[in-house]
Amino acid sequence: MKKISIIVSLLLGISAAAMAQPRAAGLRIGATGLDASFQYDQNRNTFLQGDLGMDFGSSKDAAVGFKFTGTYNIVWARPAWTDMGTWALYAGPGVSLGYVGDKVTYKNELTKINTRDHGFMFALAAQAGIEYNFDFPLQLAADIRPYIGLHVGQKAGFYGRGLLGLIPTLSARYRF
Repeated sequence: MKKISIIVSLLLGISAAAMAQPRAAGLRIGATGLDASFQYDQNRNTFLQGDLGMDFGSSKDAAVGFKFTGTYNIVWARPAWTDMGTWALYAGPGVSLGYVGDKVTYKNELTKINTRDHGFMFALAAQAGIEYNFDFPLQLAADIRPYIGLHVGQKAGFYGRGLLGLIPTLSARYRF
């Protein structure tokens, strides 16, 4: 009985410590898609971010795909631009996996063929952004996140839509 109470106490202590870490959940929208976004602060200067969402596809008639992106971000500055709330400038590496639509270009003997293709995507990501945390539990952020990787469908090729990540995205998250 003593061992069981020690194990239960240990598990409750670990879960309480995990719940004490700040988190944020919300939406992220940009040129590459719409994501459900989750942040987990490891400490004051680093956080993990995971985004699961829809990829808008390569054109109007392309079907919507999905992707998951995880990034490890380091806060490198906290400027004191306002008396209320806090600012943070961050950047970090990440990876992305998904099933997406993309334009694929390949040569077939003497001709160059452009086609729309759905397939699996694996990419390395880099994220850089700025966020503002209000005094109440709301966080707004703007960032860029380009992807460099492969798209494998009927033909394998470079994931061309990844460079759309250079267009800034906007995020709104509830901090808890």
